[in-house]
Amino acid sequence: MESFGVVAVLVLLLVPNLQKLLESLAYRNRARGKAEIIRARHSAHRRPPSDEQKRRKAKSGV
Repeated sequence: MESFGVVAVLVLLLVPNLQKLLESLAYRNRARGKAEIIRARHSAHRRPPSDEQKRRKAKSGV
């Protein structure tokens, strides 16, 4: 019974640190998700030029 008390005290001491760890992991996961969305939006806007755009650019000499 005494060992149960020791285990209970250790658990109570570790819970706040475990909670901070879980909050940190959740924050990092959300930040990673937001960054992935931003990268996807940027890559969707940057499409390679079409053949017609390439021909126009070649004719203009730019």
